[in-house]
Amino acid sequence: MLKFQVHAPGKVILHGEHAVVYNRPALAAVVGLGTNLKFRQEAGSQVASFKLDALNCTLEIPLGDFNAFLENFRKYPADSTAKLMEEVRGEVSKQLERAAGTTPKPATQRAFISIYYLLAGAVLSSPKDQKLTLQTGFQVQVDTELNVGAGLGSSASFGAALAAAFLILSGHFDQENYLQEENQALISSWAYESERVNHGTPSGLDNTVCTYGGMLRYVKGHGFQSLKIQKPLNILLVDSRVSRSTADIVAKVRHLAEGFPQLIEAIWQACEELVTAAVPLYESFGNAQDDSAKFEKLERLFQINNDLLKAIGVSHPKLEQIFTIAIKRGFFSKLTGAGAGGYAIVLLPENFECNEVYWKLKEELESAGFGVHVTTAGGVGLRVGSLDD
Repeated sequence: MLKFQVHAPGKVILHGEHAVVYNRPALAAVVGLGTNLKFRQEAGSQVASFKLDALNCTLEIPLGDFNAFLENFRKYPADSTAKLMEEVRGEVSKQLERAAGTTPKPATQRAFISIYYLLAGAVLSSPKDQKLTLQTGFQVQVDTELNVGAGLGSSASFGAALAAAFLILSGHFDQENYLQEENQALISSWAYESERVNHGTPSGLDNTVCTYGGMLRYVKGHGFQSLKIQKPLNILLVDSRVSRSTADIVAKVRHLAEGFPQLIEAIWQACEELVTAAVPLYESFGNAQDDSAKFEKLERLFQINNDLLKAIGVSHPKLEQIFTIAIKRGFFSKLTGAGAGGYAIVLLPENFECNEVYWKLKEELESAGFGVHVTTAGGVGLRVGSLDD
């Protein structure tokens, strides 16, 4: 019986938030936090069961119904992903209403659509059997260390983990060779399809960095460039515990840009220059030569970037409180993502655990009510491993 686990990391935007909307470059990196998926086939079972801890729900797909859906869909062209999405939405809506009697929360609906869509897509495109059906039930448990909707790539992480599991299940590759280039590309492309369920027209940034790992330079419409970093950065992720709408914040910044086009264009130009200056620092940091000087430059870039983001009005009193606590202790920080809440990143030096001031910083942030996570930026991407009983 097939049995394995998948870890798909989340991501942070290091530089270029908001400017990326206006075709300027952004730098993104995976974080050490992510989505964990456990997959177990069950002999004799005819149900695919999904326990989603973050949503506190369990979803079930009877294999008989699922195989009937596949058989019905095979009359359409094999590459009809848009039609598959449409059919899945209708099928999931019927199954949820039949199971619960009431319409579930939107987050639960989107999660079930992603699951059903990715599972159907993986099976329908199986290289082993064009008429493959699922004959053995299985259990999938998914939990996450990422706050949903907080700008850490939780939906892409979720999609990448599911995509890897379903591609293994349907015979696209086995769990030992998932790191082959063509297999990573397949995982990323299906994770992108999952992102479409949540975001309509995603950039492709989140699913790419969550799958491949490391750091990426991204320009909308021009693809991605992987940075050749020496080692991950130590960071403190600080949750302001302020929820916000990314779409509303982007609209607010667009309105500001329309009112002061030349001024805001100068800010976007400064953001681009900042990314250009940051890339060689990230790529050379960690080779021990002049690391102290490079780290100080990165600290200054964090501060400059944060001030540029403040200038376009995307800070928040809770974020300002985090910045004040950090700088008081000698640490540099910035908001990440859309801003107006969400997360801040605090840059941590080497051997920070030996620094008494770091522990005072962490204690003060926690005492102020913020969520604090010590992690890294720029580590490994999605990983598949064995699962013990």
